Formats: sequence, C-alpha cells, structure tokens
Amino acid sequence: MTDEQILVDLPLPIETPRLILRPAMPGDGAETAQAVEETWDDLRQWMDWATVLPDAEECEIRARKNYADFLLREDFNFRGIEKSSGRIVVWSGLHVIDWPSRKFYTGYWVRESAQGRGYAAEVCNAVVRYAFAVLGARRVEITHSEGNEASRHIVGKLGFEKEGVRRAGMLLPDGRQVDSHVYSMLTPDRLPPLNVRWGLP
Repeated sequence: MTDEQILVDLPLPIETPRLILRPAMPGDGAETAQAVEETWDDLRQWMDWATVLPDAEECEIRARKNYADFLLREDFNFRGIEKSSGRIVVWSGLHVIDWPSRKFYTGYWVRESAQGRGYAAEVCNAVVRYAFAVLGARRVEITHSEGNEASRHIVGKLGFEKEGVRRAGMLLPDGRQVDSHVYSMLTPDRLPPLNVRWGLP
C-alpha cells in the first residue's frame, strides 16, 4: 500500500439505467444476510466463500471490513441497488488489485428474487467501464468454474476474451476441485452499449 494509492479519487455512485452502485457500508449486514439466505442454494454451488451460511452479524462484520478495504483502496466491493425498489439486488466489485500494473479482477452474484433480469451483465458492464475510465485499468480479468453455464453465458455476452483454463483451479464449497476458465479484457471497446455515469448526486 502506498500513500498515492489511498489518494486515488473515486467518483461515486455509479449509475446505470436500473441500478445505483455504491461501496459496501456499515449497516449492510442485515440485508446482505437475507439475500445470501434466499440465494444459498446457488451460492453454495459456485462461490468459494459459501461454505457456512452466515448470519446478520457475520455479514455486518464483512461489510465493515469491505468498507475499510475501500477506504484504503485495497479492494472495492459494490452493492447494486435497484432503483425501482430500493433493494440491494446484486453484488460486484474490483478485487485482487495490482496498482502498479493496473490489473483488476471482477465478479458478481445476484440475489435469487432478482435473477433473470440481466442485472449480472448490467453491473459487470458498469464496473468494467469504471475500471478503465476512472482507475486507468490495463487489464480486467474474470473467471468461471467448470459447469457454471450461467456465468459462462454472461462473460461471453460482455465480450471478454478467453485466455485459457487453470486446471483444477477452483475449490468449490462441496470440496470438488474443478477447472477455472480465465477471461480478460484489455479495453472496454468490446462491451455492449450501456448508459452509465458516475460521481453525480
């Protein structure tokens, strides 16, 4: 970590046609816990962290740690709030940050009651655009586990280019070690059109 890193300005929130994205904040724990519980059957198939169902207190601890990471510019966890309902419906971010080379990793998950509406593609499109335009990204990486066809479809739809396969690169919550498919983007030019802006009230 450097002083220069901490001084990086991040114009927020990020706004898309249907979502407002903001950092994880203290107080997010209860709603996150509800979303995790309703989506648990999906999450425990693919998310390496989904081994034990967390309660509201555990989710609140995680939200506060996420907020601290955001302030230090070490990791960016975003919450996507649905404009029409005011609910948090999608979780995304920029992780495994390498500031000197401007490399970032992204991902997402959508709560079960909001799935099937295109929110995963919308949030990922916005976050990747933000990485290139605001953070000066030179590379954004995304992966999906072998068998996760929903994620494979979204990654392809967004225009990421496949680089290869990390054999046995992902340990799933059920203990299976599966291949991890690796994709990257070096410029946002391949992203589908999206009306997105940031830093406005």
